[in-house]
Amino acid sequence: MSPKVPTLYSALSAGEMATNPTVYGSFTNTFILEKGEIVQIIVNNLDTGRHPFHLHGHHFQAIYRSEEDAGTFEDSNVTEADYQITPMRRDTLVLYPTGNIVLRFRADNPEWHVASGLRIFQVTIGSYRRQKLTSNAIVATFVEAPLDLQKTLTIPRDHLDACAAKGVPTAGNAAGNTANLLDLTGEPRSPDRLPDGFTMRGKVALAFSCLCGILGVMTVAWYGLAPDATAASWGEQPVAGAQSVDSGVRSLETTANSAEPELIEVTATSVGGSKKA
Repeated sequence: MSPKVPTLYSALSAGEMATNPTVYGSFTNTFILEKGEIVQIIVNNLDTGRHPFHLHGHHFQAIYRSEEDAGTFEDSNVTEADYQITPMRRDTLVLYPTGNIVLRFRADNPEWHVASGLRIFQVTIGSYRRQKLTSNAIVATFVEAPLDLQKTLTIPRDHLDACAAKGVPTAGNAAGNTANLLDLTGEPRSPDRLPDGFTMRGKVALAFSCLCGILGVMTVAWYGLAPDATAASWGEQPVAGAQSVDSGVRSLETTANSAEPELIEVTATSVGGSKKA
């Protein structure tokens, strides 16, 4: 869920509080990285499809990638001995169905072009700094060396003008609060998690839906199988006007047959005289 204030602007306007992940909101999955820190990410794919995952601003080392259907990293009994001695470096890696990968990178690029120290990682975070962190989001935000950013980066005036034209605040925490950076009242919130199984309201709605469906089918069947009392009377009634129409047709035919052809005489006049036909 996007915060009211862009994360970069929060990092630049929060002062010493920029190292507190709370400032960036409850739904941005923000991690603060120190400059030069080695970061290891474990990604577990709980889905049966393949998914490419991308990290902006860095080429990570893919030190381990499981086969398909290997399960989670925690359940696969993988150790350091199973890691690649010379791992490939990528910025995007495909995660196999119901498998896992282990990525590692050094946080040494806090001034990387547009993102300017903010790293977007499109993934579900399974582990970070060897701490077991679980998230249902598909995006995580790495704020890299925010205090260094404040010393080296200035937002261009045209960027600030564009935000002002759109009504986007450029200072404060994720809720736009500049007085208390830890007060996130009013921040954009993600929809509530769907409950497991049926709630009582769902069960009642399902029961009434089934009942209405059954009654509807019974009504259609009863209506379709009921005898039509008006069908016989309609079949016995003569078609009104049929006799008169037939008589009219016969009268026209008799008139046409009995009438003598009419002789038409045309006279044409010209310079050479007249001709009678």
